[in-house]
Amino acid sequence: MPVDQEKLAKLQKLSAKNKVGGTRRKQVKKSAGGNKDDSKLQVELGKYKAVTIDNVAEANFFKNDGNVLHFNKVGVQVADKYNTSVFYGLPQEKSLQDLFPNIISQLGSDSINALTQLASQLQVAEQAKAAAGAENGDVKDESIPELVEGQSFDADVE
Repeated sequence: MPVDQEKLAKLQKLSAKNKVGGTRRKQVKKSAGGNKDDSKLQVELGKYKAVTIDNVAEANFFKNDGNVLHFNKVGVQVADKYNTSVFYGLPQEKSLQDLFPNIISQLGSDSINALTQLASQLQVAEQAKAAAGAENGDVKDESIPELVEGQSFDADVE
């Protein structure tokens, strides 16, 4: 059966005009992903009968590498019976030197004693280095080789 080109052209115009056919797509609603996790956390903390602590200005967690996790705005919930504390917020990892003047009150006596000993050791080491440099006329350390362009470190290993 032959196709009538005129009828086909009319149908194409009509379909383009009225948008007959095509695909329909459903709009996907995005939910706030963070709230779902927070709600689960709140449900679990409710099981432990956790109490919210108000008026916490900041929290600092000291790491072994000398850095500090600093929470500027922090939420705190505590369940004493289960020895559980939850701190939530956006932490920033900072060095101890950046926070040092403000966190002295948060350090224990052992930490303060260790810091004062460390500072005195650094002072003594700097004075000894300065004295050795003055005696030797600032001679370079001969055990450290100079870096030469084009030289490969792998050649020494072989």
